[in-house]
Amino acid sequence: METNNPDKILQIYGKRAQRCFGCFIAYHLKDMYLGEDASFYCDYCKDETMFGFADFSKMLDISKLREVADEHH
Repeated sequence: METNNPDKILQIYGKRAQRCFGCFIAYHLKDMYLGEDASFYCDYCKDETMFGFADFSKMLDISKLREVADEHH
């Protein structure tokens, strides 16, 4: 599996559901924003210091994720 393919990361992990830390409504990760404290926020609860999951997925190395690491054992 490629380690730095943002489109694949967004496709696979962006479909996961996560509750917004502000309003506790569940959204797909691809529609959420990451805060400084590593909490995810929806479009309505985000502020200007947060960045979207799509931007985060560009920096993510999926080889470090538990699911990928377990495949090699």
